[in-house]
Amino acid sequence: MSSKISSLQQRRAGPPTTAALNISEPPIPNPKDAGEGGITLTKCEATVSGTTIAQKLRGVKKKSTLLHPTQVDIPAGSITAILGTAESGKSTLLKFMAGCVDNNLECDGVVNLPGRSSYLPEETYLHRFYTPRTYIKHYDRLLSSDGTSSSSGFSNKMNDEDIERLLDSLRIDHDRRDTIVGDAFHRGLSLGERRRLELGLLVLSVPDTLFCENPVEGLDSATSLHIMEFLKGYCSNSSRKVIITLNRPSLFVWNLIDNVILLSRGHVVYEGSRGEMEAFFAHHKMPTPARFSPLEHYLAVVNNFRRPAVSVDWEVAFRKWQQERKKDTSENGALSSDIEACFQTSIPNVVIPNMEPVYTNTTNNGTKRCLTSCNCCSHKFPELLRRYLLQMLMNPGILQIRLVMYTILSLFLGALFFNLEKDYEDRQSIDSHAALLFYSSSFYIFMVCATLPFLSIDLQIRNKEVLNGFYHPITHHFAVALCTIPACLILSLVISVIQVNMVGLQNGTHLFLILTLALWCADALAILVSLCAPHFVIGIVVCAGVSEMELFFVR
Repeated sequence: MSSKISSLQQRRAGPPTTAALNISEPPIPNPKDAGEGGITLTKCEATVSGTTIAQKLRGVKKKSTLLHPTQVDIPAGSITAILGTAESGKSTLLKFMAGCVDNNLECDGVVNLPGRSSYLPEETYLHRFYTPRTYIKHYDRLLSSDGTSSSSGFSNKMNDEDIERLLDSLRIDHDRRDTIVGDAFHRGLSLGERRRLELGLLVLSVPDTLFCENPVEGLDSATSLHIMEFLKGYCSNSSRKVIITLNRPSLFVWNLIDNVILLSRGHVVYEGSRGEMEAFFAHHKMPTPARFSPLEHYLAVVNNFRRPAVSVDWEVAFRKWQQERKKDTSENGALSSDIEACFQTSIPNVVIPNMEPVYTNTTNNGTKRCLTSCNCCSHKFPELLRRYLLQMLMNPGILQIRLVMYTILSLFLGALFFNLEKDYEDRQSIDSHAALLFYSSSFYIFMVCATLPFLSIDLQIRNKEVLNGFYHPITHHFAVALCTIPACLILSLVISVIQVNMVGLQNGTHLFLILTLALWCADALAILVSLCAPHFVIGIVVCAGVSEMELFFVR
């Protein structure tokens, strides 16, 4: 499989300048050698612009190698952690495996991870008005068919007992299960609870391979342990695979990792069982000191933090050790045993009942492939429509704030043009009516910028759900477009009633229809801008520029 991907930032690449071991460079892996669970990467380069202003003006672009050719294996029924320092290539490798990479990267290789896969991004984005119970019910309806096992992807829906069992596995307290997610307007779930809820929503699709980008980043030790125990329970005693990236895991989190891929400057310097890492470094006279974090020690060794005078090509050293397979078990797993002796983990039994995926076809090698949910959107559109109608009512930025702003502005315009003359043959009266319509349309259309911060959050949620195959983006766009109509009707009705009564307009129906159409077009513009602008502040600037252009052409 070949794919072109991009990275958000340029990562340093290149092996250490010197090597203490007289070993030949490892050969470039052959993609045909990758079996089930095997990942083969032959090329990963980023195209970046020049550093100087002259180079940028001339359009000079350079290529930088982010990951060097490598081949790794992902064992089934285990948690595989991709570890390394900043800019070592952890996220790039994870996204290459998941197939959800950016556009300025060019990668070639083979990813042999059969079945359905899901990807959990690092940032947590959830709709504010759902509670843990209602959110699971919403995703259950979104992923399930209409009651029977069919080609829509999944079978019957979960009952209340199944939902409570899943929430128990996520370690969400009973008194917090009816608490809304919350946002800047209303306090709700904590960051750890939102992260666990998002993880629970993702596993409702029962992915065979679950990718998680820094799932415990910014969380306390207890919450991090709960998340890792949930992941461990999800993949244990099954053929599922969990692949995560971690920055600085605690010793308890480290103890739950089964397989490790250690990166240093784009090179894979170790891949295999976590329990054998100590044997590898002890074989090269670099054992973990007593009362020292093993991961911190391994990162310091392969990046020459603690002993800069010693320079070892650890990628080559690992390949040689892999061939020799010398097992130094004298110190292997000693720290893990100490952790287990003083603190035993509790692995939950994660079961998603009645949600087994329906396999419809097979790949060339005979592996079953799961039918993604976006292939059948008939039952997903009503659920998305219900979600965004609920958002219109519950999210203050969609309707409530705009309703207050539009009411105040309508009262101001009504007072400014109070009891306007009805003589349409008078030049001054015609100009006054034109000014009223001009200010009304301009101000009301510009105020649609208030929805852009909320649209940017919704865009992140949509990207996550589309990436995981919950529905097709066209289904989402139609649902959002239809759900803006009730808000436009309500706002236009309030504006028309105020202006007709205060100004004395003769035909309020025409004003109502014109405002409804104008506001609907403005909402469509805001949705389009939110899709194109990388940040809602830039979107507000774009909408302001469009409004200024409208004023210029009208005048």
